[in-house]
Amino acid sequence: MYLVLFTTAGVSLSAGNAAALAFASVLPDIDTGGSRIGRICPPLTRFLERRFGHRTLTHSLLLITILSLVLLVPILLGSELAASFLLGYATHPFLDTCTPNGVRLFFPFSRLRCVFPFDSAAPRRFRVESGSRLDTALGGLMWLACIPALYVADLGYERFVRLTQHSVESAVRDYESFCGSAVVRIAMTARDGLSGETLVGRFPVAGALNAHTLIFAGPDGRLHSVGKEFEAEYTADNIVSEKGEPAAVVVRQVDMRYQVLGILAAEEGESYCFGDVVTAVDIPLPSRPRGFTPVHGNGKRIHLNFARKPDIEELGLANVLATSGTVVVRSIIRQGASDSSLHARSLQSGGTILTCTVNPGEVLDLKKAAGQTVRRGDTLAVRVVPAFFQEEASLNDRKLLTLRGRARAARQDLDRAIAGAASAAAADSAEYAGAIELARRGFIAEAALGRAAARWEKSKRALGRLIASRALLRERSALEEEKLRLAGEQIRARALVHELKCGILAPVSGILAGVRRDQSGGKEKVFFVIRSGPP
Repeated sequence: MYLVLFTTAGVSLSAGNAAALAFASVLPDIDTGGSRIGRICPPLTRFLERRFGHRTLTHSLLLITILSLVLLVPILLGSELAASFLLGYATHPFLDTCTPNGVRLFFPFSRLRCVFPFDSAAPRRFRVESGSRLDTALGGLMWLACIPALYVADLGYERFVRLTQHSVESAVRDYESFCGSAVVRIAMTARDGLSGETLVGRFPVAGALNAHTLIFAGPDGRLHSVGKEFEAEYTADNIVSEKGEPAAVVVRQVDMRYQVLGILAAEEGESYCFGDVVTAVDIPLPSRPRGFTPVHGNGKRIHLNFARKPDIEELGLANVLATSGTVVVRSIIRQGASDSSLHARSLQSGGTILTCTVNPGEVLDLKKAAGQTVRRGDTLAVRVVPAFFQEEASLNDRKLLTLRGRARAARQDLDRAIAGAASAAAADSAEYAGAIELARRGFIAEAALGRAAARWEKSKRALGRLIASRALLRERSALEEEKLRLAGEQIRARALVHELKCGILAPVSGILAGVRRDQSGGKEKVFFVIRSGPP
């Protein structure tokens, strides 16, 4: 019952849950001394057996209902132990209905004994005597039935169903459950939607495009899509996602302002780039009329979708300058792998060789020459890149100065207006005070007094509006200045981080025996050979 029912409902397969269910499944027989559980607690067993009898109170729907109410809150809170205990206890009385004497399920409200199956002509037919050979045989069959049920439970009911379906939707769901902790591959037999050619084999999965489309790396090294007919390049006749070697997934955002696209092509490992970037000039991109395109766009806007190093390098985009945009980089780092562009290893002849990969758009400025002595941590070389950070910081500073100048001029204009409004309000106030005195003596009418009061109120409101405008201008200016100041701090922080990353430090102390450059593999690599020697 546990394997078949509970694992399909999402209760995990564990020793604790199985033990709780097993104990609860024999607990109702505590009302008879002939059971193993009854011999554990003789006083309670004797009381129950003498007072109520066997298969009455402990086997009743009343006690099952009370137990359900007691365990309802823990079950709703997610307690699998409570749910397992309730299942084990509740199934015992219903299985006992298959015995010749049955169970008084409605005790104490009725003396009716419930049996299953029931045949009025032969009441005991088809029912099993406890402890009989038939009972033992049925128990053995149930244990054998647990073997496939255990396999399904361990695999997971949903996973088992998906394996039997062999559909692309099931493969997408399996990929989504595996991709966070392992490399995922698909084993499939698929047809090319255009040529009808059959593709058979196992292929690494790059990701899921939607709920019924997967992106995979084909035999030609390019990315392709497999999904529904007429929506993807390949239509799968039989497809299953498989969990491969352990791996970690690192997702990060890259600010592409004033960066070359080569920094994306320099990502190590299996990295996929997503996002839009705007370039300084129009970039003509070839289009694939049919097939998945990881890099596409028109004009100055480039859209990246599962773009990899080969895709960026093949289109010659490594040295293209982006003026804006944010790219999300999803890197799959296999267990034991590293994504660093610096690698140091020891030489059998003694010493250390440091390998540095120079990214597109970078120039390596050597700080140490062959034959010089180096200490651990000394700077061997510095990666020189265009000083976009300094230009961006300078532009931000000019914006800040301009904002402060405009705010100062606006405040001066408002101060002059406030001074004039204050003088006008003072004059109107004096006029109103004089009008009150004249009205008191009877020299002017009430209408003239009302007009003087209205002018004074109007002057006060105008003065109040100007004072409020000045306060609002001050707050807005302060907010804009703070935004620009924080933007400047961020630019300088990015520049500092970039400078720290640019330095190539000696991993050990010794003598720099030589520096060698290699242009093979489409990238420049620089090798620093450090021999052991005086520090």
